[in-house]
Amino acid sequence: MKKIFFLIFLLPAVLHAQEILTLENAVGAALEKSYDIKVAQMQQEVVNLQVFKGNAGMLPRVDLNGNIGTAFNEVNQKLSNGSEINRFGRSLAPTTNVAMTWTLYDGKRMYATFDRLKGQGQLSQIQTRQMMENTVVSVMQAYYEVMRQKQTVSFLQTIIKYYEERLAITQQRWEFGKGSKLDYLQSKTELNNQVTQLVQAKNSLRNAKVALNNLMVRSADQDFDVQEVVGIMFDPTTEQLKNQARAANKSLQAIRKTTDISLITQKEVAANKLPRVSLNSSFGYSLSKTNAGLFLYNQNVGLNVGLVASWNIFNGEITRRQIQTSKINTEILRKQEEDTWVQLEGDLMRAYNQYQTDKELLKLEEENNEVAEENLKISLEKFKLGGSTILELNEAQRSLNTSLNRLTNARYNIKISELQVMRLSGELVK
Repeated sequence: MKKIFFLIFLLPAVLHAQEILTLENAVGAALEKSYDIKVAQMQQEVVNLQVFKGNAGMLPRVDLNGNIGTAFNEVNQKLSNGSEINRFGRSLAPTTNVAMTWTLYDGKRMYATFDRLKGQGQLSQIQTRQMMENTVVSVMQAYYEVMRQKQTVSFLQTIIKYYEERLAITQQRWEFGKGSKLDYLQSKTELNNQVTQLVQAKNSLRNAKVALNNLMVRSADQDFDVQEVVGIMFDPTTEQLKNQARAANKSLQAIRKTTDISLITQKEVAANKLPRVSLNSSFGYSLSKTNAGLFLYNQNVGLNVGLVASWNIFNGEITRRQIQTSKINTEILRKQEEDTWVQLEGDLMRAYNQYQTDKELLKLEEENNEVAEENLKISLEKFKLGGSTILELNEAQRSLNTSLNRLTNARYNIKISELQVMRLSGELVK
């Protein structure tokens, strides 16, 4: 019975245990449920549906045609043999045929068109990955913000313990006549200020969780806890970063693929200067019935096959101007690709330098925090024994407060700068 009672007592606590949300799970949930990604994937599917040989003109076209007509007229005929025909006539003339047109040669334009369609499908895939990368960046930034606000709440709770101890000491001294009421009131004011900051920090933590929940497309008020992610996960050399960025940066991949598509478009336009050969064939049936006229009944069934060749000699220089325009557009894209790389390389180096600086700052802040905490403990003990003033203790408390705040921001900054380096180098989504 005692075991059963214990389990019943423990069950509500288990049911209400807070969810531990890992960074991997947060990113996975956002990638699975993001509306922006779903729209991008559907747009990619639409583009992929256009990639087939028939859309490039490489397959024949077959049409079934049918027609039926009738006519009513009065026939008055006088023949050379002296006979005459005076009759109200009607006629019926149904026709049907199956016609095929197949382009056999068009200067390889159809092959260039098919390559362009495939290139557009690949470009759409890159754009979808760009959307996924943007989502991953947003989720990781939001996750790190929750982590920062959680650490802020934690260090404020630590600070408040020291302020409560200081308040207790000054209150006891004042009540026993060994200290001034001013010290007690000042301690109480300082404690209230810290409690106010704690209340604000808890609200910021709740709002940060709401933002992360929105990115994961789930209930905004769903509570959870995050894991601390402090360690360095990414530490390449500058040369490795440049090589990786050239190959995997999504913006560079997109403009590079756009340049490839423009080159293929040049081939499509240039094909207009070459001859075009088509195979035409039809199988048809026609019938004509009338009760007046020379032929009362006429029926035809036949198969027609033929080749059609055409070669545009001059079209007002339209083709030549289109080729020139296409070449200029391709050159523009090449210049944009070069400019994109120059900008990317600069952004990458700045992000890398910031990353290295943040690593040094984090190490310094960790050391400063250890010193500030030890200094406060010593100052508090001296204050208990009457070996220091409240001003010295207040300064030690402020130093620890500043140190913890800077340490929290340093931990956040290192993750953000690391994220920036990974994004620019194309490491986030491959």
